Amino acid sequence: MPESSKIILIGNDTTLAYLIGRYAERSDHDVIILQNIPAIEEVRGLRPLAILFSSLDGLEAAQTLVAGLAAHDILILVCSSLSDEVRARELGADHYLPHPLTYDSFLTALTTVKTSAKRDKTSNL
Repeated sequence: MPESSKIILIGNDTTLAYLIGRYAERSDHDVIILQNIPAIEEVRGLRPLAILFSSLDGLEAAQTLVAGLAAHDILILVCSSLSDEVRARELGADHYLPHPLTYDSFLTALTTVKTSAKRDKTSNL
């Protein structure tokens, strides 16, 4: 599996981890589940397509990681309610997955992420 198909899920919500795992498997992605916020070097070594935070609180707690990855092609996703979209973006999320999470919204986020990454790479050439 190409490295760019990895998604790191950060959080300890076992139900969400199961759901994301199923969605990822169905869409040919590999999920790495971490309960704690990893070091920047660990994330860069894994070279994921995206980091998905299971909650807005988790994203807020990981601001050092998010800031440290700003110059890398690793996009930040977060599961949150629609009312939290503005706050999620303020905290560095590139896209959010609204509750209740559906397979279609998961695919939409990944498609948006992949399209944005490709557009950003070509605009830097």
